[in-house]
Amino acid sequence: MKIQLYLCSLAVLLGACDGFLDEKPSKTIDTPDTLEALDALLNNSASLNNYPALPLMLGGDFLSDDAGITAMAPWEQNLHLWKADPFQVDDMIYDFRNFYGQIQDANVILESLEKIDSDEARKQEVKGAALFYRAHAYYNLSSLFLEGPNLAGSGQRFEIPVRRTTAMVLKSEYADLATVKQIIREDLEQAIALLPEQVAFPFQPNKKAAKALKARVCLNWEEYDAALEVAGELVEGGLGLMDYKDIDAKRTYPFEQFNPEVLWQCRIGGYNFMYSQNSFQASPDLLALYSEGDLRRSLYFVDRSSGYVNFRGSYDGTISLFGGLAADEVYLIYAECLARAGDLSQAAEIMNDLLVSRHKDGFQPLVFGEENSALKTILEERKKELVFRGLRWSDLRRLNKDERFKTTLQRSYEGVLYELAPDSERYVLPVPAREKSFE
Repeated sequence: MKIQLYLCSLAVLLGACDGFLDEKPSKTIDTPDTLEALDALLNNSASLNNYPALPLMLGGDFLSDDAGITAMAPWEQNLHLWKADPFQVDDMIYDFRNFYGQIQDANVILESLEKIDSDEARKQEVKGAALFYRAHAYYNLSSLFLEGPNLAGSGQRFEIPVRRTTAMVLKSEYADLATVKQIIREDLEQAIALLPEQVAFPFQPNKKAAKALKARVCLNWEEYDAALEVAGELVEGGLGLMDYKDIDAKRTYPFEQFNPEVLWQCRIGGYNFMYSQNSFQASPDLLALYSEGDLRRSLYFVDRSSGYVNFRGSYDGTISLFGGLAADEVYLIYAECLARAGDLSQAAEIMNDLLVSRHKDGFQPLVFGEENSALKTILEERKKELVFRGLRWSDLRRLNKDERFKTTLQRSYEGVLYELAPDSERYVLPVPAREKSFE
């Protein structure tokens, strides 16, 4: 299997170790002694600006026919069909490795900053960026390898490795969800305080990006009051929304990279199946959600002569999928949390601000009369707006706790129906066998 490898510069310098959890930092990168050297690590966007593809495989945004599934690597098939114990010892799961590479880069930067006598303001910005990246990496790991709200109270204990320093260790330290949440929470709060308001390029995180990440995290942890506060700050403070009526649907990829809605640029790691028409089809059930006059249907998707319908609406502006932070996601978080807080009028106003820019002229504004119908509408719009960004998996993990929104996912292969129940243990992936074998 060929995969686009966004290996971090640190991992390259560490050399070819069989197990990432065994890899140790080398002297050459363990002690960078200038801010320029630390900037070089931070600006390695191919590594740090990377979002996992595993949630996309699992979350139900796309479907594959039998030929498409057969072409996948065995472990990809296992994930696509939600099989237990999907990873074998020989499977190298780069999403898992890359996030520990990001964590290691962040730890190197944080420790090196203490030894550098330089401009203090710039040091604080670099520290804020490193904390942002570490929080992002741990959050993505927790969303795959630790339990979500749908498994809260199950009595099971899930743990992942944590790296608190760059020091060499004989055995990895493992931590549960509560411990990992605390790391993420502390890193994000510091990042928000330290990051600048403006940065030169959207690959670099700024204060808005850190707040947007906090809003995402709090939403998926069901901390709706905190998500409401930070998303409200962002929306009320001013976030740019594109008017889709101004987007040229004749372009192969209609949206520009670094468009006005992008708060932080990030790509989803690419696997072969993501570039195959039959392996990476838009689900007919998904397509049916877009009403006439909804510009997202034509801008997000392309109808092939073969009959396949494929996604093309990435905010990356290329065939690569966008996995970053954007204004539309923040609007949807804000509206959902307003509805959950009982402010239905304001929730409708926020939704209308977003949706009028997504429809042809003549859009009829929403009016919310009660919470259940408001949430149903907002969550459906969230599914349509944020499609193919890898966010559906986390949504399922929290919404499957709620009787009103439970979903059983289904896929078929060679005449066999596979299902993922709302409270299935398969909503937590095991730490890849290859990595654990080196413990």
